[in-house]
Amino acid sequence: MKVDFRYLGRSEVREIAGGQALSFAPNLARSKVFFDAEIVHPLRFREAICALHDVVVGDLKFKKKDKGAYEAWKRDQAQKQEQVRQTLLDQARMRELAAVVKEPLPKNLKGDFQRMHRLYWDARNKWALELSRNDPELFRHLVPCDPVVTVAPDMVFFECFAKDESSYGFLGVDRGAFRTEAGAGLGTTNVDYSLALYEHFQTLRSYRPTRLLVDPSGFEVNIQGRTDYREEKIDLPASWLRGFGQLQAAMGLPSRRFELSVDVVYSILAFLKRHREKAGPRSLRFQLQPGKPPTVVLEPWGIPIVSHGRAYEGEKAEEIKVWGRRRLAPLARILPLAERFEVMLFGSGLPSVWTARMGEMRMVLALSGWTANDWTRGSNLDQFFADLQADPAAVDKLAGHLEQVRMARLTTLAEQTNVPRSVLMGSLHELARRGQLVYDFSVDAVRWRSILPVALSESMLGPEPAELVAGRRLAADPSTTVEREVMMARGARLVVANVGQSACEAVIDPDGSLTRAKCGCSFFYKNKLRAGPCRHLIALRSVARRSVVATTDRSDLTVHLMSGTYAELRAEADKRTVATGYVIEHAWRLAREAIQRTASLADPTQAAGVYRTPAKIPQSLSLPRALVEEIQREAARLDVSVSVVVEAAWSVAADQIRKSSSLLN
Repeated sequence: MKVDFRYLGRSEVREIAGGQALSFAPNLARSKVFFDAEIVHPLRFREAICALHDVVVGDLKFKKKDKGAYEAWKRDQAQKQEQVRQTLLDQARMRELAAVVKEPLPKNLKGDFQRMHRLYWDARNKWALELSRNDPELFRHLVPCDPVVTVAPDMVFFECFAKDESSYGFLGVDRGAFRTEAGAGLGTTNVDYSLALYEHFQTLRSYRPTRLLVDPSGFEVNIQGRTDYREEKIDLPASWLRGFGQLQAAMGLPSRRFELSVDVVYSILAFLKRHREKAGPRSLRFQLQPGKPPTVVLEPWGIPIVSHGRAYEGEKAEEIKVWGRRRLAPLARILPLAERFEVMLFGSGLPSVWTARMGEMRMVLALSGWTANDWTRGSNLDQFFADLQADPAAVDKLAGHLEQVRMARLTTLAEQTNVPRSVLMGSLHELARRGQLVYDFSVDAVRWRSILPVALSESMLGPEPAELVAGRRLAADPSTTVEREVMMARGARLVVANVGQSACEAVIDPDGSLTRAKCGCSFFYKNKLRAGPCRHLIALRSVARRSVVATTDRSDLTVHLMSGTYAELRAEADKRTVATGYVIEHAWRLAREAIQRTASLADPTQAAGVYRTPAKIPQSLSLPRALVEEIQREAARLDVSVSVVVEAAWSVAADQIRKSSSLLN
């Protein structure tokens, strides 16, 4: 995809009256975006923007061992006999250079330099074009995409991807961090970014007033004939845009959120800087226990680091491993500024999001599952969900609303736009795929941010993943069938199916998302769920939406159970990892005939020793509507409450259920 970049001059730190200005050259090929205000704390901004630079240039992918140094050493050994001759030759050259220094500089030196400089850049652009056609990976390494800056009503934020595309950086600066604001034009633009600009950052000082300037002058001056005006046509890879879509998909995954104190991140980075592991595992192992501060274990050394921040507030104890930990190195620069770190984990081998809170600034570092599994090609987070169908009308309505308000929280977005929640996530994901919005992990909101000045077509976004295409084909195959289903806690379902030549099973939540799964294919054996679900699990999810359990009309039944009965039901449900309602459903199937044959409720339950005692614990059960109606009819016939009928069914079937190894039969 060809993208035009037009810059007037280069981004730099330049001297102004009474101080200096950090001036970013915007992309003139886009709509006018500008910002001009004084930075209250220049040093804090310097450290934060330099940390973002470390993300931009980050590339930790495995590279083949370079034997060039060894071969050079061998050549050097072979040339030792010529060392004396080379020394004499160098001395002669020095005498010649000394004579040249005494001569005056050529009059046309500057013109010759500019002409040769133009030859260099023409050759480099030609070489980059050749690389983009024949070696896209090397092209992406040598020609990283410029960061984008967005001027929003409440903040100015920068975004970038690392060279290896496995790290995403977001630096947000609140408008309160600026003073004497001279003007702002809302929008998003690319900014000219170079190593020279990074070196200019180092000159920022607290004793010199510093202004942040997204320079609007390029939109207004006559650029014809300007020597500092340049146009670049970059073939932007579709994978770069896909990375933004994966970030949007990540927000819908179930996550574990907790805080880490700054000393924990410091200890991790300091230890990794001093030590290099020689064998695996090379992971950070998070030990999360409710009510206790999180513990991070550095593997393979087994060194625990306990946080001194807030306790973990999750529901159960877990251990989660994440890889690619050396990508956290950019956080070292902001450690003196950070107040705390907030971490989001999606599971072992899945992405992690690290948010550094720095008062008026916040930096988000989103890491893919591991370095080789980058955001743009290997994550496939959107495939964890049921097919995210985007409604064109809803997409247009959301785009218009977000372009106007610039930021909205998911909890209120559906109400503000009257978009049904069933299509909200799919429509937001479509906007993210087009590069028109970004999910701000630091405030749990979506922001309008058009990454490109043009609307993107499906052809520009690239082909769909191969596993997704194959999964849809398998779902249409009549041989793909659901064998068994179990209702679990919170409305989730355990589904077992035969897909093609593979037997697979998955836990599907009420939204249709995969939370746990198992398959016998080679793709799952190699990647588990870290690279997204395999084609068989995608097909399983599709056919599970049409299964009997999924299409059964369900209803809530409120009962008041005796404490002993409630404890027995909960123990049985927890042992089998299913919902309490499913245990009651199975008990009713076993006890239905006995209860329907009796004229008095005491008859079928006398052997079980049921005594009528006052109800104690209310419980809401999700059951098939037909089953609820059956229980209500029997309660009316026997002139008792539905709670008594439910307790009677459990009393009759309890022993048989306890002896059964499965509730599926």
